[in-house]
Amino acid sequence: MRVAIVRLTAMGDIIHTMAALQFVKKAKPDIELTWFVEEKFAAVVERNPHVDTIVPVDLHRLKKGFSFAALRQEAAKVKEAGPFDLVIDVQGLLKSAILARIAGKEVAGLDFDSAKEGVASFLYSQRFAVDCARTAPLRFATLIAKALGIEITEAMLRNKEPYLFFDRETAAARIGPFFDEKRKNILVVTAASNASKTYPAERFIELINHLADHNILLVAGSEAERKGAEEIAARSHARLLPPIDLDTLKYGVSRCDLLIGGDTGPSHMAWALNRPSLLLFGSTPRSMMMETPINRALTSGAKVHPCRFDKSDRSIATIDPAKAAEAAARLLG
Repeated sequence: MRVAIVRLTAMGDIIHTMAALQFVKKAKPDIELTWFVEEKFAAVVERNPHVDTIVPVDLHRLKKGFSFAALRQEAAKVKEAGPFDLVIDVQGLLKSAILARIAGKEVAGLDFDSAKEGVASFLYSQRFAVDCARTAPLRFATLIAKALGIEITEAMLRNKEPYLFFDRETAAARIGPFFDEKRKNILVVTAASNASKTYPAERFIELINHLADHNILLVAGSEAERKGAEEIAARSHARLLPPIDLDTLKYGVSRCDLLIGGDTGPSHMAWALNRPSLLLFGSTPRSMMMETPINRALTSGAKVHPCRFDKSDRSIATIDPAKAAEAAARLLG
């Protein structure tokens, strides 16, 4: 049976969707899985033994500068990957639904009330209701399980095997020396995709100063993010890691004793790798992660909708650094 998963973006959603794959392969060992993903996130899925084929697409370039030639090129790439017995659109957007229809005739997805863009559901041959208030990994796993006629429970997800894979030797050569063998290593993800998910630098500095006995390593991606991280490093004992690729980031998360960050893709790697994490939530609900004894959420206390997020909400800044430090200390044992 040839099945395609359509989950193009974003990094955190891709990571949470991948949690279901190990259970799919156990229930249907003969299934052949293809994953459609935006090029810039393909490395998140790479090396995963549960994915047989990765098809990177570049729909983002159509948004930046549309052309029919580019559209035909992407459509041809999608069609060439098939045919599929079933395509599952986990994203629930019109663009992902169109891609899914190009990939195959039999397409499963969310129903009108569950999809982020309800109109996408009209392109599916199978529609399923999934409560958006469920935790993100369970939401995505439920859709995949319903489409394939298998069972994936919350308990199964909580007892998952780590499922992000990387070239350990190469990554260790790049950032291995930054890790301390005698102290606890805390990885801090300093920024997120938008300001509403970003803990202010001043608050991070205060939090880090509460954790003076530990080796604090900062992760930052874009040039703007690195400027903010440099400010944190300059005013604390934390050190900023050099620019790294996603493969090396996976390794870094696997090495840390605790990850601290906002609701952003790199932060969710800790849950995927069964590493301790403390995630700070302001504008988004704590259901964007699955909490466990070693993966905890700390919220601003703001009332947030489980399905629609207010990007103007800056309540994450009200989280007390001292309380975050206390929560971190508990996770460090």
